[in-house]
Amino acid sequence: MRALIVETGFSRGALAAVRSLAGAGWQVGVGHPKAAGLASSSRFCRWKHRVPAAHESHDAFMAAVGVAVRRHGYDVVFGAGEAEVLALSMARDEVPSIVPYAGHRHVVRAIDKQELCDVAESVGLRTARILDPRVLTAEHRPVVVKARLHARPEQPGAPPRIDTLVVHGADAARRRADEVRELGGEPRVEEFHEGRLMAYSAVSALGGRVVADCMQVASRIWPPQAGASCRAETVRVDAGISGPASRLLASLGWFGLAQLQFVVPEDGTPRLIDLNGRFYGSMALATAAGANLPAAWADLSIGREVPSVRARPGVRYQWLEGDLRRAVVERRSGLVADLVGTVRFAGGAAHSTLSLHDPLPALAGVFRRVLR
Repeated sequence: MRALIVETGFSRGALAAVRSLAGAGWQVGVGHPKAAGLASSSRFCRWKHRVPAAHESHDAFMAAVGVAVRRHGYDVVFGAGEAEVLALSMARDEVPSIVPYAGHRHVVRAIDKQELCDVAESVGLRTARILDPRVLTAEHRPVVVKARLHARPEQPGAPPRIDTLVVHGADAARRRADEVRELGGEPRVEEFHEGRLMAYSAVSALGGRVVADCMQVASRIWPPQAGASCRAETVRVDAGISGPASRLLASLGWFGLAQLQFVVPEDGTPRLIDLNGRFYGSMALATAAGANLPAAWADLSIGREVPSVRARPGVRYQWLEGDLRRAVVERRSGLVADLVGTVRFAGGAAHSTLSLHDPLPALAGVFRRVLR
């Protein structure tokens, strides 16, 4: 079977998907607008395609996807980022292949931060309290400013992603909200919770039946406060999270992979902060722990029977580049000690890019940094 992944060029999630799908026997192609990238540099990438960025020209993006599918007979087409997911979902009838998502309205509803939080609260999951930036008064209070939708590929000139930021004070919150509007998004301002980043990732069939899942907790993130896991470890799946999560996915009408991100503050009650309905940066951890989420999703989309699988606890993960950058900034117990600890942690951990069996993506990442 053949799968095509379309991305912007340097998605760690796309690279993890290429490796995971190939490991399960799929032949994988990658399409992106650049001459080289992480996923396309992998020895497990069989075909490469020039596909314009979805956020720059939706029509050109869809036309290039169609050409790639017809040329190599791909059975399924995945979007690696939110812009690619939305572009494929809204124009799936133009793709001569399976686009493995629920109906477009369900997709938008799930990744819309406001609608997601409304449904989450209804099934028993706590979320961050929404704030009105017009009436904020505490000038030193950190708040989270995000767009309801990170990407709007249907809007010409929209950025590939509107990033979530933690800002301090009412004035900064209002400025960032205005910036989000200028970028074509609708801002959402939330209460900021300091705490551990936790994620529950699941592949679900229509109706909410989970066929594969993984729970992880981060011990380091980059960038600080609103970043991604640069060190994490799988833990036993908490039924207090997985139960409401499966009800959430069923209520949303979700199909396929979803990563639910939580922050766990001092009070111990997890707050849902996001749903990533796509391949995500630390996904190599789930595969290393025995839950090949991309393969389960691909198999489910073509009608194969998928046996239930759950990631085993105690498997470690590192995004080495992010962890090194974090160490330079945080300097826990001093710069040298933090850097040494970061390098030591690398041994025996699953990595998002680094692999002795597939070294070119890591080198491509280094060259990208040097050429910037």
